[in-house]
Amino acid sequence: MRESILKTVFFKSSQQISTLKWLKLLFLEAYLGEQLIEMLANTASFNKDQSGDLAFDIKPNGWKVNLEEYIPATIINSLLNKHIIDLLETKFVNHYQLIQPVKMSSNNVKKLYELNNQKLFLLTELKLSYNTIWVTINLLIDTVVYIITKDVTWALVSGAIVEFIRRFKI
Repeated sequence: MRESILKTVFFKSSQQISTLKWLKLLFLEAYLGEQLIEMLANTASFNKDQSGDLAFDIKPNGWKVNLEEYIPATIINSLLNKHIIDLLETKFVNHYQLIQPVKMSSNNVKKLYELNNQKLFLLTELKLSYNTIWVTINLLIDTVVYIITKDVTWALVSGAIVEFIRRFKI
């Protein structure tokens, strides 16, 4: 059995990345990671440039596009676009190796990426880790609010606010 992905999510593998940058990427990943995983999963088997029959020896499907194409189009994501691309390059390409550069001829100026079929299991494991992070955050905030206020209502309100932040991404 593979080792838990949670350790990989939290701890950096390269000394070239500062701890401050890693923490920034970790917060961004906790907030947007599930969206990115959904986008990767949805585009892993779809090839928008080719049509063909899988019963015959057709090239592997999946998007081969620049990293920006893997970012869901929302207002918040458009504001965080450069940071999300940094997240994709640093964590999804280099750290997890879930996305890999496409090997292409040198004629193409744009760098294209595709989902690494050898790491498909990470789609589910990362999604589970993001949910675990949010449940832990929610539980901690609820507990702190209850200890401070001694009121279950405020603890429930704080839990609802955390859940709203987790789910509502315009």
